[in-house]
Order: sequence, then structure tokens, then C-alpha cells
Amino acid sequence: MEEGRDKFIRFLHGKLEATIFHATDYTPSCSFYWTMLTGEKPAYITIKLNKTKVAETSHQLDRTWNETFDILCAHSLDTIITVKLRTSFSILGLLHIPAHRLVNGFESYDGLFSLFSENGKPIPKLKLRFRLRFKPADKDPYWGKGLQDREFKGLAKGVTFHQRSNCGVILYQDAHHRPTFLPMVNIHGEQRYRPRKLWEDVYKAMNDAKHLIYIAGWSLNPKMVLVRSPETEIPNAKGVSIGDLLKRKAEEGVAVRILLWDDETSLPIINNTGVMRTHDEDAFNYFRHTKVVCKLSPRLHHQFSAVFSHHQKTITVDAEPDLIFPTKYNEISSANREILSFIGGLDLCDGRYDTEEHSLFRTLNTESHSNDFYQINIDGASLNRGGPREPWHDTHACLSGDAAWDVLSNFEQRWAKQCDPSSLINHRSIPHLQQQVSSSLNHDRTWRVQVCRSIDSTSASSLSGNLEHSIHDAYVEAIRRAERFIYIENQYFLGGCQLWEKDQRSGCSNLIPVEIVLKIVDKIRSKERFSVFVVIPMWPEGVPESDPVQDILHWTRQTMSMMYRLIAEAIQETGNPADPRDYLNFFCLANREKETTGDFIPPSSPQRSTQYWEAQTHRRFMIYVHSKLMIVDDEYVILGSANINQRSMDGSRDTEIAVGCYQPRWIGTKGTEGDVRAYRMSLWYEHTRRVEAVFEQPESIECVRRICSIGEEMWTKYSGEEVVDMEGVHLVSYPVSVSKEGLCGDAENSGGVFPDTKAMIRGRRSKLLPPIFTT
Repeated sequence: MEEGRDKFIRFLHGKLEATIFHATDYTPSCSFYWTMLTGEKPAYITIKLNKTKVAETSHQLDRTWNETFDILCAHSLDTIITVKLRTSFSILGLLHIPAHRLVNGFESYDGLFSLFSENGKPIPKLKLRFRLRFKPADKDPYWGKGLQDREFKGLAKGVTFHQRSNCGVILYQDAHHRPTFLPMVNIHGEQRYRPRKLWEDVYKAMNDAKHLIYIAGWSLNPKMVLVRSPETEIPNAKGVSIGDLLKRKAEEGVAVRILLWDDETSLPIINNTGVMRTHDEDAFNYFRHTKVVCKLSPRLHHQFSAVFSHHQKTITVDAEPDLIFPTKYNEISSANREILSFIGGLDLCDGRYDTEEHSLFRTLNTESHSNDFYQINIDGASLNRGGPREPWHDTHACLSGDAAWDVLSNFEQRWAKQCDPSSLINHRSIPHLQQQVSSSLNHDRTWRVQVCRSIDSTSASSLSGNLEHSIHDAYVEAIRRAERFIYIENQYFLGGCQLWEKDQRSGCSNLIPVEIVLKIVDKIRSKERFSVFVVIPMWPEGVPESDPVQDILHWTRQTMSMMYRLIAEAIQETGNPADPRDYLNFFCLANREKETTGDFIPPSSPQRSTQYWEAQTHRRFMIYVHSKLMIVDDEYVILGSANINQRSMDGSRDTEIAVGCYQPRWIGTKGTEGDVRAYRMSLWYEHTRRVEAVFEQPESIECVRRICSIGEEMWTKYSGEEVVDMEGVHLVSYPVSVSKEGLCGDAENSGGVFPDTKAMIRGRRSKLLPPIFTT
């Protein structure tokens, strides 16, 4: 170890390489009778970090594996690594290895080792040949170096799809934008960035399809309308429901295939909507006697099939090569076709249509929301009783090139696993279908993109193993490479329970929050600037006082508390006079609108003194952040359907899909150019209605303090008694206080509850719900 660093070595942080070779054929007497009764069973090895399983070999009768695992670690030094030999019926033997022995180099594990029984007695005849090697994260040559290597290859292990080059990527924010939304991404006013209109592009892509439209979704409402703006330039698109559009395309001969999560709580016999109100039965019945093939796909889980879901949101079509990605030259024949894939957080269902205005009341009498009033956080809410509606902020992407084909392959693998694969069309039957459009025709097709997933072998065919959690690994890789800053928007922010002060056995063990805080700690010790901005909803969607919402808020507070505690400890150890919030800050989005002439006047009103009445009287509500986005150093972006919680990152819970992407030609410019920077600046403009010079250096203390000052000012406006119009500025500080010692509390003057509710900001642990449901 380097001199002077020993006092800071407190974590098993890096990569644990475990190679399992073989075991002797001895069977302990405690398991011998099981073998006599049931017959010889294949044996396998599991590896656990404390109570969390992180690796499992194949099952082999001859007890020979020769398998290697790269295990990402961000754990305390008192972690115990357990290597266990077992069959499906019994544990044959195990070995406990203290992590600190590996980290500090006291012991090497490479050889044939005797195993022990569960009660600690040695079993001399039962031996396992294996090797454990630990590589600290900060010894990786790319630690904190960003993507300076322009040949960054993405993830190589544990993935189905490798990184692709010469791809096109369009990044979207929200379902639609008003024509007046023109964020300046250059502070000198020399350049304007015009965000694309997601649902209009989706309509154009579907309408242009000649051969296939494949949709995988968590929810789809066939009555939902994509194009609603009176300013649209798409002929005959306004007001057309997605169901009618898809039926028309199927009648034209397009293979329309829809794969929706089957919410098993929605029962067709009694025509109920189900717990999650996903419209799965509505969609199935709507397309039942049409040429559209709509399949409901249950999440086949060995324990909780009704709890976990298929959460992917993808649309894949064939289209003209210049339909969404315009070419520089008119050199592409209109007869040619290419594959386009949309991927991200937006579902094709109720309440998702929104613009950068995120109105609460003013759009209730317009085509935008008069037929799409959505508010499930307030009991009894309806259009007849008036707003506030639930505004929706989300992120999405469109892909061309090989990455778009990978999204298509994901759909085909899932369809083949749970449906009839013969109902999919053969790509070779599509005339003039191109794998790639030459990047020389368009400078935008220079992205490198990798499709990642959380999925297991019950949900998709052709997996290299039983489980893939490459989204989680992509997040960790990106965080470890981060040099200057991280910007996150996500529906949830839970993880790192192994370092929480309590609830360490909750199972919420994804490493993302821990990796972020260990990056900050490293920067503090190196006396370098680094900043992290996290935007989440005020509370998870649902009635805020309810058990599930309060449970998730409890896990969120545990995560925040862990992070601020470790940051404060690093500041104190180094004698740094900084504050923990100089490095890490949480925000949410909210709106408050004064009453104006022409507002919708509801025919009835909510009961006095209820949450509904309070929100309506105070003319305020949160903007629901549903994004699943991380931007690193204005160079690299991860975007998809996966939340930062265990459900999305585990691989064996919800099925998810995401992309990690960057533009090689802008690497090393410190984000001064490129679409990733423009996208981040556009998001910040939407949230703050500002483009300021300090926004170009997000890592700087000046930028952190400026963003925090905006958030605090808007929280004061939002939470005050006086109805003050927020005038399009939506960023508010998350209502948590942080002391110099890193202790988390509720924001001052909040009373410990969110405005207009009785819901505790810190949440409360449910007495009924198992952690696996809400983490």
C-alpha cells in the first residue's frame, strides 16, 4: 500500500476476480442420506458478500467448472466473502474469507482449500480449487479519467450486446415541446438547441413503417393520442389514437407485434383495472379481433410472479433512412429502409403527454389534457373536480444503426421465450433493408452505443448465462471513470444497504449510490472538485401517506444518510473546511400556478381540508420525475427504463433495457461541445429557465452554489402560504437538511411533511411489506 493511504483504506472497493476450478467428489455424511434418497445431484458454487449472492456457477455432476466471475464491490472492510459448495437439496461445505485479508494483501487465495460445515467444523476430504484476486478501483488505469481513451469498448463481460459504432442517437426530454421552447446551449447566444418532439417522431416512424412495428411495454393504452398540438406539421395526425394507428398499419400489411407485461392483478373475468392500472386487458381486448398481434407476457419469477414486471419500453420500426435522422445529401433512395428503435422511460399510456410547461391547471380545458386527466397521488381526483393534474417529466432516445438492431433482437428474444416465434417476420424478407446508413451521409451517425439489460433466462432466449445485470455494471463503470461531475434524473434513488446504519439486510445492495459517494470521497482526499446533482420526485407515485410510498421514502432517506455521513467523514479526516452539500445535492421538480382567465372551471370541488382541497387551494403540486438518466462529464449518457433501485438493477426482478452512449470526437473537450452537453444544458434550461456561464462548469463550487440557490428560492416559493406563480422555474431543493457532520433531517419549516399532505418526508418502515417489494 502507498505510504499515508492506510488510514483511508476502509472499503472493499474494486473488482473481485473469482475463478472456480473443481471440487473433490467427497459427500459429507450430513448430505449423504439426501443423496441416497434423491439420487446424485449436480453441484454448484455460490459466492456471497455477506448475505448477498453475487455469483453462481453452472450445475455440474463432475464438480468441474473452470468459470471466472468479475464481481464489482463497494463494501466495508468487515465484509465476509462466503464460497459455498452445494446442490439443490443441501449445502455440502463452505469457506468464509474476511475481506480485509484480501484488501490488505495479508493472504492470497489460489489453490486447493478444505471446506467447512455450516457449524464451522472442517471437512478435510472435501476440497475446492479456486482463486480470488482483488483489484482496487483506484488502481484501474481508467479510474477518474473519463473516456480519454477514445477507443472505449464498453462492457465486455456479462453482456449480450457489445458496443456498436456509427450509430445515430437522438435524445428527448418530455413527450412534446411548445414551439417557444428554445434553450440556448451557448451562453454567448451563438447557438440554439431545439429539442425534438418525441411523440410526433414516434407517430412519424410508425406511420412510415412498411414491414414491422414491434412494441415492448409495461403499459399501453390503445385510446391514447400521440399528436395533440394544433401547431403540428404532420398531416392528418392530430387526434389519432395509437390503437387506430396500429390497426391501420396492420391492415396495410405491416407486422404489428405488441408484447405487454401481464399484470396478474388485472382480471378479465371481472374487468378490473389491476393494481398498477396498465391497461393490459384493455389493450388485449382492443386488438383481439384485428390483425395486430398483442400478447400479454407475465413476469415469470420463482417467488413473486405478481410483484415484479416487464418494465422495458421499446418501439422498433422499419423506416426511410432520413425520416428521423436527416441526411446531409439527397443520396438515399426512398425505397431503402433502416431499423429505428425508441428506448427510454416514457410509456404509451395515461398522463405521460406533457411539455416543458408542466401545467397543473391551465391545460385542463385543452386537447392536451381534457381527455387525459391523470392524478393518482390524490384520492378521488378527477377532471370533474379539477386540478392539479400530475405533471410528467421523462427522458427517451431514438437509435439507428447496429444498436437499433440490438433493441430489435431483445424484442425477438423475449417474444421467442414466451410467444410463438414463427409470428415474427424474417428480416431477409424485407427488401432494401440496410444494417447501417453510411455515417458519411450524416455527421450525427457517429455515436458509439451499447444496449444493456436487466433480465434473466425466464424472460429472454439466447442469454450467455442465467442472468444479466449489465445496466448496473454500466452505471458502475461510468461512475468509476467520472472525472468532473455526475448528473442524474431518476424516479428512485435507493441502494448500498450494506453501508446503511440500519436495515443492512433489506436486500437493496446495488452499488450505484455507494460508487458515487466513494468517488466524491476520493476527490475530497485528492483535493479536487467534483459535484453530483440528483433529481428525483418529492415522493414515489401514489398516495404519499400509503405504506408502499412511505416505505420507499424510508429507503431513500437511508441512502441519503449513508452518503452524507461518508462525505462528512472524509471532509473531517482531511481537514477540509467544506460542507457535504458542496459535493452532493438532491433536488425535485414542482410547479405552482396562479389562477388566470380562461382556466378550466370544474363542475364540483373536493372535500374541504383534504389533500386534494389543500393542493387545489394552494395551486401547487410536484412534477413527477420518471426519467432514468445519468450524464457523466458531459461526455457519456446512460438512458433507459431502469430505475436506481434493486428491482431495476438486480436482473432477477424487473426486466429492463438501457443504452450507454457517447460521441468519440467530443471526448477530451471537457464537454464544451457535443450533443450530450447540449442535452444536459437543455434539461437545466427546462428546470431553471436559465443558461448561465457557471452551468458550463458543473463541477465548480460556483455552479453548485448557484443551482442550490435557485432550488432553495423555488422551494420557498413552492412551500409558502402565498400563492406565487413559479413562472416556469421548476427546480426545487429536496426538503432535507444536512449538517456539517453529515446528519440528515427534514427541511426547516416543513413540519417533517410534504406540503398539503400528512406524509412524512423521511418515510416510515412498513410493518407489513417485505423489503423485496419496495426496494
